[in-house]
Amino acid sequence: MIRAFSFLLSGNACAAGILLLRTVLISHLINLENFGIGASLVLSLTLIEMLTALGFQQQIVNAPHGDDPNYHSALHGVAMIRGVFGAGVILVFAPPMADAFGLSHLVWAFQLMAVVPLMQGGVHLDVYRQTRQHKHRAAVWIALAPPLGSLIAVMPLSVLFDDFRIMLGALLVHMALGTLVHHAVAKRPYRLRLNLAITLHSLHFGWPLMASGAVMFLVFNGERAIVGRFLGLEPLALFSMAVSLTLVPSLVLMRSTMSFFLPRLTACGGPNAFADCAVNTLRGHIVLAGAMVALVSLLGAPFVQYVLDDTYRAALPLLTLMSVAQALRVVKGGCAIVALGKGFRKTELMTDLLRIAFLPLAAWSVIQGASLVRVVQIAALGEGAGMVIALLWMNRVQHVPLRPLGPPMLWLAGTLIWAVLTHEDPLGYRIAGFMMLFAWMAMTLIGIRKILTRKGTDDGMEPPAVPGCLGNNNGLHIRLWSKNS
Repeated sequence: MIRAFSFLLSGNACAAGILLLRTVLISHLINLENFGIGASLVLSLTLIEMLTALGFQQQIVNAPHGDDPNYHSALHGVAMIRGVFGAGVILVFAPPMADAFGLSHLVWAFQLMAVVPLMQGGVHLDVYRQTRQHKHRAAVWIALAPPLGSLIAVMPLSVLFDDFRIMLGALLVHMALGTLVHHAVAKRPYRLRLNLAITLHSLHFGWPLMASGAVMFLVFNGERAIVGRFLGLEPLALFSMAVSLTLVPSLVLMRSTMSFFLPRLTACGGPNAFADCAVNTLRGHIVLAGAMVALVSLLGAPFVQYVLDDTYRAALPLLTLMSVAQALRVVKGGCAIVALGKGFRKTELMTDLLRIAFLPLAAWSVIQGASLVRVVQIAALGEGAGMVIALLWMNRVQHVPLRPLGPPMLWLAGTLIWAVLTHEDPLGYRIAGFMMLFAWMAMTLIGIRKILTRKGTDDGMEPPAVPGCLGNNNGLHIRLWSKNS
């Protein structure tokens, strides 16, 4: 199982590295204002995606009939409806979104983003069936190929354009390749049908996730929207760069742990076995969160100084605090995965509502002239409050003991304090401090060794799906209506 998780994590990490390289390359090709325009376009697209997210991965993994091809074909119909609806929403709300960022002359660019949900509506969901069976090779292909293709596309786009359209074009290439690769790695034919019963069930399952998506947009992008609205495009570009350098690794961790731990949690039998799996899942999240903070603290400043353009050095004071906020969110995400393991879908929504309660305080601070550092401090406070509520809820409702989490939580607290207090110290002192913390972490790893070294378990390294053209194994079969569920 260590091999499976390492494979999944390394694939997602490589994909994140490619995306980061693409961001750095684009930042060198366009000025700060155009980078801010591109960030506002991404922000608007992210809003629509999160508002229409139905959680197809969670539905397939949790459903007793998650391997049924008829169920998959009906979900393909739901995905198509979602894509058409999302495209319509973008077309209708493009003018007010452009006005909100002071970009009324670029309404066409916001409207062009409507093709993205249309492309995503035709995605093949077989990768989630493979994840359900602890097979992760297809997921790694999907993580790697689209960002790599969009990175390659940046240079031709830079020949044609010299402004935000480079970022816009790279994003469209990424999304188009994502849909194609979903089909290329699928092991079943693509079939699409509309089934009223499954559509209603999918909406019933997904509405808490849709509500959580709206809240998550505010969580991930609320501060960015505040900065862009009240401070302008250049501060938004700086803030977005700092967010990218910390949000990308946290999303890599959460995406990897969702694919790895959720199928195992759903397969746990009695209450005692589930509690053991839940504790080990959270220990893994705690250790990974601390490691992420350490890496950002040690490598973030050199990366900004030697890789990015000089105009982005103003983002340096934000990095460590922002990584602390993301680490707390990773732990909170572990609680959400444990909740999903037993079918609780509203836990993340509950904690994220607490998180966004801190946004008015951030907006008031900016209006009063507070710095970007204060905005990040408020965000970290909100994430910490949400993490505490998530842990207490998990203990009270799911009866997961918190005492075994004491040592790793103390280690995480020490790591966060070390990162904040030493971020301006010489690198040698910080490395020495981290090595002491690393020795402490080795003790906490003993507790999660059981779940990572269990023998006789499929490691997810199945024979590869053929990532070629849409051939015989990936034929297109469309049936618009069926009375059978």
